[in-house]
Amino acid sequence: MRKFFGNKAFYKATLAIALPIMAQQFVTSFVNLIDNIMIGSVGSLALTSVTVANRVYLIFNSTMFGICGAAGIFIAQYYGAKNKEKCQKILNINLVCGFLVAALFVFALLIVPRQLMEIFSSQPVVIEESLKYLQYAVLTYVPFAFSFSIMMALRAVGINKIQLLVGVITVATNTTLNYMLIFGHFGFPVLGVQGVAIATAIARFVEMFIYMVILLRKKHMFHFSIHGLLHLDMSLICSMVRKAIPLTVNEILYSLGLTMIFLSYMRCDESLISGISVVDTVMQIAYIVFGGLSSAISILIGNRLGANEIEEAKTNSYRLLTFGVMIGIVMGTTLIFVAPVIASFYNVEDIIKQTIVSLLSIKSILLPIYVYNVCIFFTLRAGGDTFSTMLMDSGFLWCAGVLLSTLLSVFFDIPLVMLYAIVESCDLLKLFVATYFFKKGRWAKNMTISHEVVY
Repeated sequence: MRKFFGNKAFYKATLAIALPIMAQQFVTSFVNLIDNIMIGSVGSLALTSVTVANRVYLIFNSTMFGICGAAGIFIAQYYGAKNKEKCQKILNINLVCGFLVAALFVFALLIVPRQLMEIFSSQPVVIEESLKYLQYAVLTYVPFAFSFSIMMALRAVGINKIQLLVGVITVATNTTLNYMLIFGHFGFPVLGVQGVAIATAIARFVEMFIYMVILLRKKHMFHFSIHGLLHLDMSLICSMVRKAIPLTVNEILYSLGLTMIFLSYMRCDESLISGISVVDTVMQIAYIVFGGLSSAISILIGNRLGANEIEEAKTNSYRLLTFGVMIGIVMGTTLIFVAPVIASFYNVEDIIKQTIVSLLSIKSILLPIYVYNVCIFFTLRAGGDTFSTMLMDSGFLWCAGVLLSTLLSVFFDIPLVMLYAIVESCDLLKLFVATYFFKKGRWAKNMTISHEVVY
């Protein structure tokens, strides 16, 4: 039993890392839910348009997650090896890469916005509303890349309370501005979906400004240096690229896979697609365990690997896996009971409310399985086994979820809820794939001394 359950000190250390991240993600996700309800109160057209427009942002966010994830692997292990200078150099590389990726997405959205929206919707009225949203939403990409790079670096070394404070300020700004700009309160014009985009852009710049101040004050191990950004460590770049390529490719393929599945849902019944948006937003709250546990895994496993304490890292992995599944069971059970209450908040048709309840019920039942797979994903990643993470994550998604959803939506007249249940149930099969890679143990390596590339 000791293999699966830790002592008080272990759980205290885990919660000290996880709770601030969970709190931050809860605040952010809860406010996103409130924003989602605000947009939904305008009408299903507004909700669908924002959902469609944000598909590009999802791909961008996944790309950033891959790049920052690779940086986080090295930062966590070098921090465990007590090499803070290398940690700073990795952050510098991450900031430059993040800016370049954001600039690429901004360029595409400025040059061919309509063509991008036509990929995700065939309805002219939805496309027009999406373009109104994108006019201002494009301003969020660069500040988000900057903030996200710093946030993930701080998270990799266990500095989490700052992120919670920044998150509270950011979401408070975003929610207040949404209330004023969507509905035209306090003398502001009624801007609808454009108001959502403007509010988000302002909030992102506020967030970036706060993180810039944090780095410039140099009160923590990271700082901001123009010289450091212009003189990057090429040997570190090469090491990071080896890990970043499969991880970033995985995130891009995964987000593209989700987009393909989204298109399959659109083929089933585009009138119910706003229900998917609601469920995605609600599940962000349920996924707070995702952020907290991923940080705990990165630190409690990554630091131990960096300190060359391999067996302790393996023990931590089993304990965190058990802990995650237990939390997933509690959260999934709770979500089943609150699903009808959540649906009642939305000013949408009854059929959409019924769809929301059905989709949330499916998600909640499978939540413990999802958390199990997530814990293994981050365990493999903490040890640099990024190729295995790509196979079990995006590889499995395309071979199972994308293939099934495409075939069923194209060749069969299948209801949206049934297709959703089939796609989500693929996580049950993924559990066996994840367990196989976990048991192989190729992730249990110290990269700070071996410099071994895991393929």
